[in-house]
Amino acid sequence: MNALEFATGALNLYELGTYQAYTGGMPHEVLTYLGWTYYGERTVTHTRLYEARGADCKIDKVVRIPDRVAVQVGWYVVLEDGEQYRIDALSPVIVASNVRATELTLVKVEDRYDIAGNETV
Repeated sequence: MNALEFATGALNLYELGTYQAYTGGMPHEVLTYLGWTYYGERTVTHTRLYEARGADCKIDKVVRIPDRVAVQVGWYVVLEDGEQYRIDALSPVIVASNVRATELTLVKVEDRYDIAGNETV
């Protein structure tokens, strides 16, 4: 495996769930930690950008992770800068070094969620 494919940093994976602070309290949505992996940031190509606009979708970032990491559309990603993104699409790819990877199309979260617990990389 070519380590340079995933040399940008580490990202944390989360799933959206509900949390009730105390009995009788109002439940609210929080991100529940699932794991972490290394990633490589990709450039959003003109083709991908125009296809997204045509489908009335938004793309804020594209990252590439190792294929061995199980991810799902609808999960959330928190990058090292603390920004939260929702996984909008998954694309399996084979990179130049003949390594299988998955590209995640990310959409920035407008209203930030609280994070349950303190697990992060």
